Amino acid sequence: MQDDDEEEYRTATEPPIPAGLADLTAPQRALADYLRVDADLLSIAAQSSSAAAEPTAKPTKKELQRLIAALSAEEKDGFLLRLALGPELQSHTELLHRLRGTTAPATNPGSRTAAHLLDAAHTRRTERRRREQRRKAEVRAQHLTALAHDAESVWRQVEAHIATKQTNAYDRAVALLRDLRDACDHVGSGADFRQRITHLRETYQRRPGPIHRLNTHNLR
Repeated sequence: MQDDDEEEYRTATEPPIPAGLADLTAPQRALADYLRVDADLLSIAAQSSSAAAEPTAKPTKKELQRLIAALSAEEKDGFLLRLALGPELQSHTELLHRLRGTTAPATNPGSRTAAHLLDAAHTRRTERRRREQRRKAEVRAQHLTALAHDAESVWRQVEAHIATKQTNAYDRAVALLRDLRDACDHVGSGADFRQRITHLRETYQRRPGPIHRLNTHNLR
């Protein structure tokens, strides 16, 4: 990165923040996904976004005439000047809100820099991944504990698979044994598992199919 780019990265502030950024519609979400907008960066940017205004019915011509007639000459001149000089859509929205006596959504740019936004998005992403890893670890631990308590049932399934003398069944037996090994180690009964696996090897020592798979996955 060039020095000028680095300086801009550190000092450039975010653009005007649209309302409703934290509650995107389905089409807006689809567009963000299509453009591959970083979800964490979007969430950080949305922290300074106000709620989207509730849609209101379009005023009739007669209603607008009445509301405009109630404006002072100074206000009318001000709106015409802004309409001539500023963004048409923004001036149109501002005028409608003034006529209805409501406040137009804020469009001022935020004070956060690009560096702040990207660093905050990185922190959020890191924390989210850590939470997901902890959640997966907890689910895995629960699965292993339940599997260890059901070890006898698993051994019976393994025996049944090997008895079929089918290669696919051998693979399923080995998959069960790998999970059971981890489960027994998890609850502290690894020695019992290894004793049973030794007995299994002795029973099927003349079966190259299952023995080869046990060796491949280091099930001893």
